[in-house]
Amino acid sequence: MKKSEISTSWAGRSLRTAGSLASYGMRSLGRSSPDGHAAEALATALGRLKGLAMKAGQMMSYVDSALPPAARTALATLQDSVPPMSPEVIDSVVASELGAAPRDIFATWTAQPIAAASIGQVHLATLRDGTEVAVKVQYPAIARALDADLKSASLLASLAGLSMRGVNVDDVVAEMKERLREECDYQKEAANQEEFRRHYAGDPDILIPEVYPRHCSARVLTTRYVRAARFADFESFPKPVKNRAAETIFRFAFESIFRHHLFNCDPHPGNYLFHDDGRVVFLDFGCVKRFEPAFVQRWRDMHVAVRAGDRPRFKQLMTAAGMVGNPKGFDYDYHFELTRQLYKPVLDDRPFKYTEEYIHETNAILVDRNPNKRKTNLPRDYVFVNRLQWGLSSILERLGAEANWHRIVAPYIFEHGRASRPAEVAQRAHGT
Repeated sequence: MKKSEISTSWAGRSLRTAGSLASYGMRSLGRSSPDGHAAEALATALGRLKGLAMKAGQMMSYVDSALPPAARTALATLQDSVPPMSPEVIDSVVASELGAAPRDIFATWTAQPIAAASIGQVHLATLRDGTEVAVKVQYPAIARALDADLKSASLLASLAGLSMRGVNVDDVVAEMKERLREECDYQKEAANQEEFRRHYAGDPDILIPEVYPRHCSARVLTTRYVRAARFADFESFPKPVKNRAAETIFRFAFESIFRHHLFNCDPHPGNYLFHDDGRVVFLDFGCVKRFEPAFVQRWRDMHVAVRAGDRPRFKQLMTAAGMVGNPKGFDYDYHFELTRQLYKPVLDDRPFKYTEEYIHETNAILVDRNPNKRKTNLPRDYVFVNRLQWGLSSILERLGAEANWHRIVAPYIFEHGRASRPAEVAQRAHGT
């Protein structure tokens, strides 16, 4: 396939995706190819397809802690380093969107992208006033490729984590389609990014690059360029610095949900940059979920009920949320203990460390040993919330993060209504 081409045929994409995942399946990588060659082949195949197939590979790179390091490293290239489109193709997209070629719009333009991922690639440029910017340019025809992928029930199921649930598939597919199609609208992403910037303006640890609307369109997004370390490099930083960054990533997710009723749905390693003092730069606001206040309050009440050991209240809340797909023979006590395991990091006022053991035990309780796995529904509003478990937890485990997570979320969940400034929340996390 040429650099300017992305397959948009549903049949062709489905066959290539199925063939790639079957040949280089996640579980076989560690056994048959400890040197990562199978993972490299899989990354190459999914990187050429881009779209949802590539997103599935991205998730494999950071969610499955059982993969050997070589396999993880190979698949991690899908986060921001896949084969790019040719300069001529990118120039034509920019010209069609902004009215002129990149070199006529920007003072400087780097033809080789600094990052390339599932929907578009990023180029370093300079505005006429000397400001360095990152310009994300959408791949041509990627919207049609995504539409083809969205017809694949198996691919959607793998991305949503549906293999263990008896869910209302129509609701889940509708939610997946709505969120993922929004990722192709860079003007919407620009608005999302500016909204998050307003919420966290002045925060000492959360940095969100400024958007330049005059240089944005539906397929071009221009933001301030920030020089900072990528995740793979940051993993070797000192533990105190990594802990500070982990606390910030964790707080950003929970404060966004429980205070602002927003969730940036794609917490994968390629969407963060890190300063050497632990401050975090947050990138990619294309997939954002908005929650109704009633949903957030019910979720907050569920945390409170689990912490208090109030099983009748938990059962009531779970049923009201639509999480019981088939009530006949449903084991509510098991699901209470399952939820306690999911909430374990935040329930007690003491430090908790994210470890491989915690991730593996949680997965076993949630999937392998779960008697309710064919009876549990996944309501539409919870589809992308899965990323807190499969994405955020995996990132914190990779960082070896240890903190008093309870104190970070307490102002938003267990002490709702008590105003807390970001600096105060950070102090509470450190027990100061």
